[in-house]
Amino acid sequence: MRRKCKDHIGKLPDDVLHTIVSLLSMRDAVRTSVLSHRWKNMYAYMSNLEFNWHDIISTPADSTPGTVCNSKVHYFLARLERFLACHLGTKVVSFKVSCCFGNTYGLHINDWISFAIRKGVENLDLAFTCDKPAERIDWRIIDYYHFPTQLLLHGEESKLRHLSLRSCTLQSDFFDRFSTLSTLVLCDVNLAGHVEPHMFSSCSNLECLTLQWCFGLERLCIGDSLHRLKVLVVSLCEGLKGIELSATNLTSFHYKGDDIELAFERVPNLGELYVMMKDTNVVSTFAQLEKELPHVKSMTVAKSRARKKKLENFVWLLGSLKRANMSCSLFLFFPLVFHCRL
Repeated sequence: MRRKCKDHIGKLPDDVLHTIVSLLSMRDAVRTSVLSHRWKNMYAYMSNLEFNWHDIISTPADSTPGTVCNSKVHYFLARLERFLACHLGTKVVSFKVSCCFGNTYGLHINDWISFAIRKGVENLDLAFTCDKPAERIDWRIIDYYHFPTQLLLHGEESKLRHLSLRSCTLQSDFFDRFSTLSTLVLCDVNLAGHVEPHMFSSCSNLECLTLQWCFGLERLCIGDSLHRLKVLVVSLCEGLKGIELSATNLTSFHYKGDDIELAFERVPNLGELYVMMKDTNVVSTFAQLEKELPHVKSMTVAKSRARKKKLENFVWLLGSLKRANMSCSLFLFFPLVFHCRL
């Protein structure tokens, strides 16, 4: 005669079980509902929600970026919205969605965002394409989702702290809707409307700003209003012609892309600088930046062309010496430059 296995874990308090379930993936969390009557609705109290296209749709995405089978979209929508309808928790800390469709189903996506906002979401991460911008051939076929900033709460009413958007259109007049953010990541985002250089000036609590593959921004000015900004990353933003920095607490700045104007007005705490441009003169650019920013401990200037590898390594050497607080005047290394075969 078999002995029945006792469910010792099931006897734990609800808050402990909720913690255990929160450590599982969405799929595994839902599977716990079949363990016993006690576990039936535990997954419905999860506070970290993540819906990934590749986890829900077993078959791979269509080979052509920007196109996807309607039946797959409807299946994804049904699974996600069924879960949201069953959610019993009073709080959603993190809400992440990665899918292969965009504005065609914008009303559905708006409902997801509204749900997350009502639940006091702190981390909102949304991606609306399954391809990689670097490998994209035709940008016109991408169905950019129009992110509805009007759904976000004003000022201190908002609990949102981290926002990440990929493959969507963002109107630049978000004003104080982003004022509570400490992290903002925009990847493959079309900045629309009247885009001004100081468009992020209202993000007074921002500590980390990342702009990658964005377009629509011609100049970027980081002024005194962003007094908490520490990390700024700008990479491969088409049409960008200049960046002006006046951020007293900025500690790290990374730039990669076309040759642009860089103006450093007040960056007394900048300790790490990385600049990679397509056609820059590495030696002269490094010398200029070293003169303008003598307090920077780690400085790297590189050229994106592979044939400049040896010279890039030379610049890395200078950066290493600066980190070690050693004297490394550029002129002392001229003999090494002459030995680099360009």
